[in-house]
Amino acid sequence: MGAIHLNGVSKVYEGGVVAVDDVSLEVRDGEFMVLVGPSGCGKSTLLRMIAGLERVSGGQVVIGDTDVTHVAPPDRDIAMVFQNYALYPHKTVRENLAFGLKQRKAPKALIEERVADAARMLGLEEMLQRKPSQLSGGQRQRVAIGRAMVREPSAFLLDEPLSNLDAKLRTTMRGELARLHERLGITTVYVTHDQVEAMTLGTRVAVLRGGVVQQCASPQELYRRPRNLFVAAFIGSPAMNLVEARIEGGCVRFAGLAIPLADGSPLRGAARDVILGVRPAAFTADGPRADEALPRIEVVPDLVEHLGDEVHVSFGLDATPVQGDAVLAAEEDVHATRLLVEDAPRARFVAVLDGRTAPVAKQPMSLRVDNEQLYFFDPASGEALGLAAEPSEQPAAA
Repeated sequence: MGAIHLNGVSKVYEGGVVAVDDVSLEVRDGEFMVLVGPSGCGKSTLLRMIAGLERVSGGQVVIGDTDVTHVAPPDRDIAMVFQNYALYPHKTVRENLAFGLKQRKAPKALIEERVADAARMLGLEEMLQRKPSQLSGGQRQRVAIGRAMVREPSAFLLDEPLSNLDAKLRTTMRGELARLHERLGITTVYVTHDQVEAMTLGTRVAVLRGGVVQQCASPQELYRRPRNLFVAAFIGSPAMNLVEARIEGGCVRFAGLAIPLADGSPLRGAARDVILGVRPAAFTADGPRADEALPRIEVVPDLVEHLGDEVHVSFGLDATPVQGDAVLAAEEDVHATRLLVEDAPRARFVAVLDGRTAPVAKQPMSLRVDNEQLYFFDPASGEALGLAAEPSEQPAAA
């Protein structure tokens, strides 16, 4: 069994720097778990503690039914794939694939069988006699994955394996990794800072900030029901629009607008300040295809990006943007760039519209807002407000 249990795991470096803070997480047998978050959030450190490459300061790591907290890396029955491939440059592809099994003194026939199977599965059969220097980045990454595969470990650990590839190749490799996991069914823990990778690959995704798991759930759960402001700001591309607002009289009020809350909203009777979140996809252009029952707002786009099936429309509203620590941490350099290009503290919104619409920059237009896709957060704590009670996908600590 390849289930992985992390029980109150922490990592504290010299000087009291906390990289991972009391993380309890279960990776189910056969699951593809993705650890995602901004740089420095502790995701790679957590992965390295599972592998045994980082000493655990506190807590327990269990793989299968075995406590491996103090077990050496070679004895943990895991295989790790690194960002930089870590191939032996003087060895052929065949020799790189076989290296781990040879070190374990596996029978020659078994080595040949597993190398042949991995090469066939990964499309490396014509490259077995080549050296790594003769391969493209994608081919090298396939060799690194194949080297892990031939060992048939209890679990795969992958640390940003696609970050050195160009955008098109990353997309291709994501598909290959997903198909490979479906075929092999091996427990996989995958670290990335790229939320697109996280959302497309993960059975579940654990979002980290400051060494703490903020939420662990399916990709759709994270997108549709973020537990707090950080998760809401981090998950989604383009990012969720966030603005200071007030709920009063059954409406959410900001920038001179009053948008009625959806029927059944638990906040309809509230009167309080909130942070309002609106997904870019919650907007539609007003017109014959729009739902006339939805609230309408008037905007003046300052940037229009035509992307084929979609049009991204950016516009400002006279409301206070959200600049708290959680949003700054989620957006990283993006937020700083926005501040450089704006003359005044004005809320910046993005709407993702149907590609058949033809908005024009600097020309007024009407948008409809799906008021069932509004999110509300407590300004002090950042916790989500008004979520209907549903069973959480966060597993209990083992």
